[in-house]
Amino acid sequence: MSEAARILALAHKDARGIARDGFLLWIALYPLVLVALLRLALLWIPVESLGLYLSPVPAILAPSLVGILLGFSLIEEHEQKTWELLRVLPLQERTLWGYLIGGPLVLGFVLSLACSAIYGRAPTAPGRFLLMTAAAALVAPALAVLLAAVARDKIQGLALGKILSAPSAAPIVAFFIPAGWQVLLLWSPWYWIYAGLLESFAAPGELASRGCPLLIPSTIWAGLAVPVAAGGLAIFFSLRALRRRVG
Repeated sequence: MSEAARILALAHKDARGIARDGFLLWIALYPLVLVALLRLALLWIPVESLGLYLSPVPAILAPSLVGILLGFSLIEEHEQKTWELLRVLPLQERTLWGYLIGGPLVLGFVLSLACSAIYGRAPTAPGRFLLMTAAAALVAPALAVLLAAVARDKIQGLALGKILSAPSAAPIVAFFIPAGWQVLLLWSPWYWIYAGLLESFAAPGELASRGCPLLIPSTIWAGLAVPVAAGGLAIFFSLRALRRRVG
């Protein structure tokens, strides 16, 4: 059996495990349902600009939930004492770890696109939207591997997931503090992801005319620097911790 066939078999096993677990299945469907409800709710909420300011939410929500979903799946395998199988799988080590990173990354990206399509607002800058969505998708493998490396059970995983979700509140806080205090939020990758995605949905000059308080990055590369660096470092150190734990 080729490496590709073994990877597909491993992915099929993981998909079956998620489908059999009601909690994990709900996490998988939650972003799609929530975005659909959000789109319906906006039809009845007469608040100008709200649709624009919420447009980055689908692309931000999906990778986080993918990371939690796959992280909990790995935690469940640890609880069931099946992690030992990782040592004897007929896969090269780099292929296995590549699967643990690449699988969540691709799934997070695809689900982000699906949720954005359900939301129904077309980006005015598709290239910027795709790049920022890809950067946001890095949180999926980072969160999945970090949960698996640190949490001993699902209870710890749930608590850790809540703690790790705190930086995603930075864009919300930005709308309620003076512009001079925005610098205190620039450490959060989600601030830059939200700002970059928001700009990809707005017409030229629209954010300034609406009085948007966010510090919008001057170039797409400036907006990508923080989330890509943070995501890459989180994946690197979390993967090292997970490898030590698996042995």
